[in-house]
Amino acid sequence: MTDVRPQAETFQAPLDEIVWNTTFRRGFAEARSGRTPRYDDEVMFQDGLAWVYEWGRQFAILAPPDLPLVLPEEGALNPKAVELFREMIIQGEICT
Repeated sequence: MTDVRPQAETFQAPLDEIVWNTTFRRGFAEARSGRTPRYDDEVMFQDGLAWVYEWGRQFAILAPPDLPLVLPEEGALNPKAVELFREMIIQGEICT
């Protein structure tokens, strides 16, 4: 019999918190820069954050190339990015 690792606990999180998460932004930035995905960073992926990283990568590929996650002048989360992320989830374009 093969050992099956237990899955991480799941919980609901507001989408703006997901998009603002450092791991999401790292996935987004790495995809935008053309870097191949990395799933070997055990510290970053503790507590199920591998999904958040992958969502950032998926969103970077699907979102318009000129859409920033963070508004450069304010340093605040771009509400247009959050809304587009929400729409992509609802439409099934981003795997959840």
